[in-house]
Amino acid sequence: MTVALVAAGIAGAIAAASHAGMFVVESLLFGRDGTRRMLEVPEAHAEAVRLWAHHQGVYNLLLAAIAAAGLVALALGSTTVAQSLLLASGSAMVAAALALLAVDRRRERVPGFLAQALPAVACVVALSA
Repeated sequence: MTVALVAAGIAGAIAAASHAGMFVVESLLFGRDGTRRMLEVPEAHAEAVRLWAHHQGVYNLLLAAIAAAGLVALALGSTTVAQSLLLASGSAMVAAALALLAVDRRRERVPGFLAQALPAVACVVALSA
């Protein structure tokens, strides 16, 4: 196994963990006051946003699951399958982060976008090496 593939696996694992964490926040903890404040959803709008937040959380969980499947393939020695799954999930994670950044006019969420995107970027870059 190459150093680049090991690096991609480590970055992919971090990206998967962060996206699984986002699922927990967006889908399971959305009803909590602290979670809504973090997501900037006023209590008056919580019910209207709950379905969207849950959907977004499931999307993040699926991205994490694809990356995790890539990590399992990597551990089993199926490098082509691992590379494909990690590249697919990492590319989607990067694209989603860029889409969010493009519509954030205040630019206050850049640290969050970077936390979401950088492990996936590292994974994609390592796979491209």
